[in-house]
Amino acid sequence: MKINKVFEKIKGKKIIIIGDSMVDSYVLGEINRNSPEAPVPIVDVKQEDTKLGGAANVALNIQSLGMEPILCSVIGDDKDGENFLKLCKKNNLDTTGIIIDYNRKTTNKKRVIVNKKHILRIDNEETNYIEPEIREKFVNNIEKLISNNKIIIFQDYDKGVISKELIEEINKIDHLFIAVDPKKRNFFEYKNVDLFKPNLSEMLNAFNSKDDSIKNLNTISDELKSKNNIKNLMITLSDNGLLINNDAGFIHNKIENKKIIDVSGAGDTVISLATILFYLKLPEKFIAEMCNLAGGITCMSSGVSAINLKELTENAERNNLDVYL
Repeated sequence: MKINKVFEKIKGKKIIIIGDSMVDSYVLGEINRNSPEAPVPIVDVKQEDTKLGGAANVALNIQSLGMEPILCSVIGDDKDGENFLKLCKKNNLDTTGIIIDYNRKTTNKKRVIVNKKHILRIDNEETNYIEPEIREKFVNNIEKLISNNKIIIFQDYDKGVISKELIEEINKIDHLFIAVDPKKRNFFEYKNVDLFKPNLSEMLNAFNSKDDSIKNLNTISDELKSKNNIKNLMITLSDNGLLINNDAGFIHNKIENKKIIDVSGAGDTVISLATILFYLKLPEKFIAEMCNLAGGITCMSSGVSAINLKELTENAERNNLDVYL
């Protein structure tokens, strides 16, 4: 099977993304001198930019892969919230799932980048859970959108949009395909899901472990998969590839050495692609190779950006990944 046929199978399908959205701000500049006021460098600003981040970047990845994302998130009634909605409109994202909380900040992550490398990040945000009345309104909105759309991605950044109560409400809905990109606070609250994708540090922190050996990851992933009834558990390992643990077995898929410029957004790309490929029930080796490839492509550019489907499929064909189909 040709790899582009895989994406044709699911082209145009709607996918609901639930989670913490944000504005990613970038200050690009040069350092030519140090400050006379303190022992710090001075950044001469050359360019500034804003992009959609968090769950909104997952929506952009889903869109780039040929599907129709419906973003469900909560933002504030502030300048960053206004910019967020403008960016959604600019990128043709459906905003019917967006709730405005008039007592909350919109998360803004400002990155200062010099020579394609981060030197500073400034976060302006609130991370307390959304209030019960906002959560009720949010859940009701999601339930209306779910009626004809059965694929859901929880994109959890621990900013307060996703809570145990919200997860439980969504889990009551039958016949959903649920994928999760977890964070610390709700890590063990996701049960009976189809795909659970922590990264290495998230997995080890959850089990209070410092042992990053493949043997230990096999053991604790078995424990988590069994305890929470997870069908497919994927652990991303940065430049060491990824692990998949499901009923077919346990595999460690290594990655070719690639130049990593910036890991920002790589997890968003991987959860987006993995959700599609697991939903289609494709072979685990193909899924692992494709996700490693997509994550590697994302890491080779500075700043958060969505994967380009044409670039992904051309690279996959060049690497003969269709042999695993």
